[in-house]
Amino acid sequence: MQATNVLVESRLEPRFAGDSMLTTIRVADFPRMTGTTVSMLIEAIDDIRIPPRTRVSWFDAPELPEIGDIWELELRLRRPRGTSNPGLFSLENWMFREKLLASGYVVNSHRNRRLARSELGRVDEYRRDFVRRADAGGAAQPVLAAVGVGARHLLTRADWDRYAKTGTSHLMAISGLHIGLAAAFAYMFFVFLSGAFRLRGNHLDQATLAGLAMAATYTGLSGFAVPSQRALLMLVLAGVAMLARRRPAPARIVALAAAAMFIVDPVASMTPGFRLSFAAVALLLAFACAYSRPHPGPVYLCKPVAVVRQLVRMQLVLLFGLAPLTILIFQRLALLGPVANLMTVPIFSLFTVPLTLASMVAEPISAATGAALTQLAAASVLLVESVIARVAAHPYADTAVAGVNGFDSRMMCVIFLPAAWILLPRAWPGRGIAVLAVLVLLLHQPATPPHGCVDAHVLDVGQGQAIVVQSRRHTLVFDTGASYRDGGSAAEQLVLPFLRYRGIDSIDWLIASHADDDHAGGVPAIVQAIGIGQILAGEPLGNPGRKILDCRAGQTWDADGVRFEMLHPPPAAGLIGNNASCVLAIAAGRHHLLLTGDIEFAAEERLLADDSLRAASVVLIPHHGSLTSSSPPFVNRVRPDLAIASVGHANRWGFPKERVTRRWEGVGARVLDTAGSGAISFRLCAGDGVSRLSQERLRRQRIWHDTPEH
Repeated sequence: MQATNVLVESRLEPRFAGDSMLTTIRVADFPRMTGTTVSMLIEAIDDIRIPPRTRVSWFDAPELPEIGDIWELELRLRRPRGTSNPGLFSLENWMFREKLLASGYVVNSHRNRRLARSELGRVDEYRRDFVRRADAGGAAQPVLAAVGVGARHLLTRADWDRYAKTGTSHLMAISGLHIGLAAAFAYMFFVFLSGAFRLRGNHLDQATLAGLAMAATYTGLSGFAVPSQRALLMLVLAGVAMLARRRPAPARIVALAAAAMFIVDPVASMTPGFRLSFAAVALLLAFACAYSRPHPGPVYLCKPVAVVRQLVRMQLVLLFGLAPLTILIFQRLALLGPVANLMTVPIFSLFTVPLTLASMVAEPISAATGAALTQLAAASVLLVESVIARVAAHPYADTAVAGVNGFDSRMMCVIFLPAAWILLPRAWPGRGIAVLAVLVLLLHQPATPPHGCVDAHVLDVGQGQAIVVQSRRHTLVFDTGASYRDGGSAAEQLVLPFLRYRGIDSIDWLIASHADDDHAGGVPAIVQAIGIGQILAGEPLGNPGRKILDCRAGQTWDADGVRFEMLHPPPAAGLIGNNASCVLAIAAGRHHLLLTGDIEFAAEERLLADDSLRAASVVLIPHHGSLTSSSPPFVNRVRPDLAIASVGHANRWGFPKERVTRRWEGVGARVLDTAGSGAISFRLCAGDGVSRLSQERLRRQRIWHDTPEH
């Protein structure tokens, strides 16, 4: 708890948030380039305003900074904050685990200048030089850099998604496997040297110390990632036991390593790497006890079939044993992971890692030898990548588990059943239910609302808008959020993952209220990724690859006992901009949900002149709560019980405006916004009206989260 409090108190002070600050910083790690945007970890130099670890983006940077550079930059920072949506990645949790105490961006200014280039210590200098040498590996450079010195900045989001699908992410960074291999090769090499040159002393003790030294060096090069810390601690404990002439007890070593890491760095225990790495080691120990069989002769004389059988069993043990964690953390299960790992782990273990380590050792002695070894390592990486690409392309590779997380009490028992195959004795009755549990998880679909009801989710997409409305058998998406300057969009990172989380594989109606980017920026991504029945828009959207119908007042349709009616814009009105926004009324009996886009006073006057505008139970506040919308007559006509503003935290326009909020509250509405509440979900039914109101940010509130008033 004390470590947590120290981190929380070390964050950027609120009084500095949003201010432009000219300061001197050092680039602390390899910058990541995405499109025209540079993301980098920085450390302030003699500036108490800037927290020790800060991540900033530099849009359209005039040149690419390098690790170790000293810059004078104009920064605009904010406290750790991110969107909050059901079942999706939490940026705030990740920043806390990574000990990032502020984030922000570089203000493009003539005052930005480099003061010194690459002022590095020996370790960082070696890491930088190795990344440059790995460029000789061509397409294999990102993996070589990750495996060699733990530099993962060259791996793209698409790369990580491919590795996650195939269960091979653990290969693409310095993990326990790599640390163990490095120690083993150093141990065997020193034993060989001791025998060849008849060195004095106990050769095995010396080899043990050499293996530990190699493991420590390799861990240092990796940046002390959690899996490598775990591997080093376990090796040190095992090595100490061997040097003390004690037989190492594997279970005790695992427990001591976990306890030591927790005591030294409690926050590390929250990382997925901590949980998965220790769980994997525990499973492998259980596998060794349950499935190892003595062979009549030396190991190298074992039948190949028996060896393959053991390898297959080991991969199945890891698949089923780690299933609860991978489902709870990543909401997916890499069913083809055993296949991918059976083909890639031997290549990585026998060729990629040894060749990469050999090139690192040989480079200072002979540049030509180091380059040749790098090329061989690159060839093995390309072979591994080809296998991974083939497995990832299989239709069963992407096996997302819908609607399951740590708060779904109905599914928690099912989530842990796959591990029963590992934990229960081999002859235990019903042990095979683990396979059935996997099928249940893969086929699970979250419950949909009953006939005559809709579930609405106003997603937290920052400054923009995206709403998912689900009836018994149909889905409507109203707006898609914005596109991002550094590539991607809210649709790719938030809307589509939320649809997968809800088990939705097609959309019946996609409505883009108008053409502004914060409402329609994600339309192309959604069109490419998921099946869509009809697309409607208030304005032309360019060419998203599908026929688009115009929103027209008077359009109506029914689905599952719920009526959908378009109220605006009028046919052939020729409107453009905000006042062209589609306005949709969703009626469940006498209860209405009104979605308004960015309409302003002129469009509100049109709606007031039309008898179709009725009082609503819930309204999306027009134009995010701008002063150009929510006129008093419009507010008095709608008179909702709940008014929601979709806004970004600390947005530069100050939406929703306080005067607008008071206006809605004046007619008895409860006013919520996505900046303070995160995603806002509720059910609207013909009989009960609004129920099951949920505010995701408040539901997931943790001690390290900023409170809504921040």
